[in-house]
Amino acid sequence: MKRRIHIRALIILILCIVSVTSYAQTPIDSLPNDPGKLVVYTMQNLKFGAFSQGALGGTVTISPTGTRTSTGDVILLNMGITYYQALFDLEVPYGTVVSLMNGPNVTLVGSNGGSMSMAIGDSSPSSPFFTSVQPPGRTQLSLGGTLTVGNPVSNPPGTYSGTLFITFNQE
Repeated sequence: MKRRIHIRALIILILCIVSVTSYAQTPIDSLPNDPGKLVVYTMQNLKFGAFSQGALGGTVTISPTGTRTSTGDVILLNMGITYYQALFDLEVPYGTVVSLMNGPNVTLVGSNGGSMSMAIGDSSPSSPFFTSVQPPGRTQLSLGGTLTVGNPVSNPPGTYSGTLFITFNQE
């Protein structure tokens, strides 16, 4: 009888010392240096350059290739102030499908008052796309946008800035 109690106590002691933790799955987010994750690097912000607007306003559009156009009575100025598309470098495994989800229109606030609305435009390559570069190489993505410009009273001259939101989906 004493021997049985000692054996049971020994088994319980061994079970208390030897502890095994098991998981159904290891969360991918917790793996160090996960080789399958998408990393986005902002290389260049979207910039519309200098322009002048008349009484009606209009739009200024930057294409994914960096071409600038306008509508309405907006006049594009070349005063040495640069304009360009947004550029992102994506580091993701070769052959991964990446798609973009644009956030809502952005309100840009002026340094001298006023605000303008900006819509995120098309991308190059067009979404969704397959990546064609193996890390540590990066796939470059360019993104355009359209700025809606009002009259000079509602949009006085100055510097306008804001933050745009884009979701990069890795499939």
